[in-house]
Amino acid sequence: CHKSHDQQLPQVNIQTNGAIPWDNRCGCNIDYVTNNDSVKLSGTIKCRGGFSSKYPKFSYSLKLSEASSLCDLPANKSWVLNASYIDKTFMRHKLCYDLFRMMGDNNLSPRCAYILLRLNGKAQGLYLLTQRLNKRVLRINTSDTAAVIFKEPNIFFPASTAPTPAMATNPYEQTFPNYEHGYDRRKVIEDFRHFLLTSSDYEFETHIAEWVDISNIIDWQLLILFTNNGDGVLKNFYLYKQDTETPFRVAIWDCDHSFGRDGDNERNMLETETHYRRNILFDRLMQIPDYRQTLTERYKSLRRDKIFSYQNIEKMVQEYDSLIRCGLKENESLWPCNGDYYYDDNNYEQEKNLLLEFVPLSLQRWDKVFGYK
Repeated sequence: CHKSHDQQLPQVNIQTNGAIPWDNRCGCNIDYVTNNDSVKLSGTIKCRGGFSSKYPKFSYSLKLSEASSLCDLPANKSWVLNASYIDKTFMRHKLCYDLFRMMGDNNLSPRCAYILLRLNGKAQGLYLLTQRLNKRVLRINTSDTAAVIFKEPNIFFPASTAPTPAMATNPYEQTFPNYEHGYDRRKVIEDFRHFLLTSSDYEFETHIAEWVDISNIIDWQLLILFTNNGDGVLKNFYLYKQDTETPFRVAIWDCDHSFGRDGDNERNMLETETHYRRNILFDRLMQIPDYRQTLTERYKSLRRDKIFSYQNIEKMVQEYDSLIRCGLKENESLWPCNGDYYYDDNNYEQEKNLLLEFVPLSLQRWDKVFGYK
């Protein structure tokens, strides 16, 4: 924390009656405290997480009674309090999200900020306050009946390995319009899946741009490659249509599997690569020479514009670091760096250096593949 600025992180103090449940939301009162102000809000909260639910530091889903701006982020009702337990840098999610938006205006991802969390008066440490990817953040035209949001639908798996949707529940994790209120939009995504699996090479090349925003998909693919996010090849994304006129786009989500670590915290300095062609969309696109050429030129432009560069990543890391240090001491007193589920005892500084060491390795790898000099 830059002492010269006497900077303090915002605090989010949450009061509930009893333990916070996993399955249902409970009511809560929120006191949002910044350097100069305190704002009282109300809402509901629940614990959240799949694989991460086993970690001792929990993440939470927070829904405010009305849309509010926190940490100078755009007003929203739905927020995630991301514990970032497994990522000792607290940077990997934010770095990927910010990079993706930096790559292009149609690349949407959550905006997030660092806070200190208190639950019922008890310190919880450093958290990443994160926008939920909902209709407001994804710029959905809610009056358009073609507008839809799916959270990581299982449509890019090869036919032989695709999980079977649970037809008794929400089969493709449709989050808008509300599936539980009878708005079932599965036909559009099943038609897309059918096209991916059964179209001829000619049909695919001719019509794929009617289904997806190719520029957005290229940037998604390149971000996966550059960050070595193998976990993001088949999941950890939202697929959405803003209106009738726009094709499907991808918004990224959950990126701690990147920059030198896998999602379970195992070190991975490119020893294991993404195997991105497990994704049938990527696989079929990569069979089109024009697509491969466009992908190559896009990578080179990201390098020339220094978006994919050591200098850019280092600058972003330094910016985050100045904020993270404001809450690091408190966090490490609660959640030590040698705690359960970590592969090693790296401290924050060592882990930050590992992240930065990964960047030139990745650039060297992909510069060679794409012929960038």
